[in-house]
Amino acid sequence: MIIDYLALFYKFFLALSLGALIGVEREKSQQHHQGTDFAGIRTFMLLSMLGATAAYISSLFFDWILAVILVCVVIVILAGYVISSLLNKHAGMTTELSAILAFTIGILCIGATPELPITLAIVTTMILSFKQHLHQFVYNLKSEEFFDTLKFILIAFVVLPLLKNIEPFGPYDSINLYEIWLMVVFVSGFSFVGYILMKHFGSKKGVLLTGMLGGILSSTAVVTMLASKSKEDEKNSRAYVTASAVACATMFLRLLVEMTILNISIIEKLAFPVILISIAGYLAVSLLWKKESVDASLTFKSPLMLEPALKFGLFYGLVQVAANISAAFLGSKGLLVAALISGVADVDAVAIYVARSSYATLPVGIMAIILAGTINTVTKIFIGRVFGSSEFGSGITKALLPMALVGFVLFFILG
Repeated sequence: MIIDYLALFYKFFLALSLGALIGVEREKSQQHHQGTDFAGIRTFMLLSMLGATAAYISSLFFDWILAVILVCVVIVILAGYVISSLLNKHAGMTTELSAILAFTIGILCIGATPELPITLAIVTTMILSFKQHLHQFVYNLKSEEFFDTLKFILIAFVVLPLLKNIEPFGPYDSINLYEIWLMVVFVSGFSFVGYILMKHFGSKKGVLLTGMLGGILSSTAVVTMLASKSKEDEKNSRAYVTASAVACATMFLRLLVEMTILNISIIEKLAFPVILISIAGYLAVSLLWKKESVDASLTFKSPLMLEPALKFGLFYGLVQVAANISAAFLGSKGLLVAALISGVADVDAVAIYVARSSYATLPVGIMAIILAGTINTVTKIFIGRVFGSSEFGSGITKALLPMALVGFVLFFILG
C-alpha cells in the first residue's frame, strides 16, 4: 500500500515539475512584455497538476470525466487568449498552446510511462526557448534550400518505402535500389549536418574550424575551392593549405563515425588505422599552421539537392556492381580493385559498401577502406597542384603526403 502511494506521489510530483519547467520558460520570456500576460509559472504548474488530477479521478470513476475537464480547460484557455488579444493587441497563441500541452503532459504523467511526458515537456521547452534562433534560421533560409529539403523529404519518406519491395537485379543481383537509396539518404543527411554548421559559423572562427566543418561536408570540395581561391589571393595560400589539410584529416574521422553508425563491429579494426592517418594529417597541419585572419569562407550547395544525391546513388550502385563482378573473378581481392578505382573520385561509396557487407570484419574490408581513402588523398594532392597557386600546390603536397604515406604503409602491413 505504501509503495502504491509513493508511486502515485511520484506521478503527481512529476506533473508539477514538468509544468514548472514550461512555466519558468514562459515567465522568463514574458518579463519584458507590456500589459497583462496570460500565464506564468504558477498557472502552468496548476494546469499540469489539474491534468494529472483529472486523469486520476477519471481512472477511479468514469472515463468521460477527463473529456469534460479537457473541454472546459480548452474553453478557458481560448477565452483567456481572446481577452489577452483585446487587451494587448497581439495574436500570438504560443503561450495558450503551451498551456494546453502542459495540461496534456499532466494527464500523461498518470496514464503513461514517465519517458513520454518528460520527453514532451523537454521538447516543448526547447522549442519555446529557441524562439530567436528559429526565427533567425527561417530568415536566413534560402527558398531553394527549403524546396530542396521538401523534395528530399518526399523522396526519403515516400519513394524509399516503395523501393523496399523491388528485388535485387543486374549482374550477380548486385543492384539493390532500396539499399542504394537508403545510403543516399544516410550520407546526404550526415553531410547536411556539416552544411548547417558551415553555414552557421562560416569563416568567422578561422581557417581551422572552416577546414574541420568542410571535412564533415566534403573535403574534396574544400580542396578544390580553396585551390582556386589561392590563385586569386596568393599571399594567403598557406592559410588555404591549412584549411584544406584539416578538411582532409577530418574526412577520415567522419568516415569512422559513418562506418560505426552503420556497423558498430567495424570500429574494433578500423579505429586505429583511421585515427593514425588523421593524426598524421593534423601533425602536418601543426607544422604548417600560422595564425592569420584570412577569409576562408566557402560556398557549398545544399547536400539535400537532388542532383548530388542522385550522383552519389549512381556511384554507389556502380561500386556495388564493380565489387561483385570483381569478387566473382578475383575473389576478395576484387574489392581492392573496386576501391582503387572508385577511391579516385569518392571514399564514402566504398566505405559504406564495406560496412554493409560481410567484408566489414575481414582484413580485406579494412584494407579497401584505407586504400580508397589513401588514393583519394593522393587525388587531392593533384587537384591542389593543378587548380591552386604554386605555393598552394607545394604546401598541399607537404601537408597530405604524410597521410598518404601512412595510409600506404598501413595497407601493406594489413596485407
